[in-house]
Amino acid sequence: MGYRSDNKFVIYPLYFDKMISRNIGRRLPKKHCLEKPTITELSKAAKAAGLNPSLEKGKSHPSRPWKKEGRILVDKKGSKQEILHQLTRFL
Repeated sequence: MGYRSDNKFVIYPLYFDKMISRNIGRRLPKKHCLEKPTITELSKAAKAAGLNPSLEKGKSHPSRPWKKEGRILVDKKGSKQEILHQLTRFL
């Protein structure tokens, strides 16, 4: 895919990384997070949740441009926070 659109959310692995502080970019409580999650794990969780994920390798979160961890794009089916919590059920 390689682009953003109005009907997709961008999800970065650092949203789910328990080793990252909320100030840097973690979006969920540590009890729902993993150590060093990958876009492959997130993609599998998004697929299981029915969110039609698209992988974008080599992309970086704006707060950490030196870390090319990648990201996934998922369908907007609710708020972004709801989507993140939905993904944790499948991680």
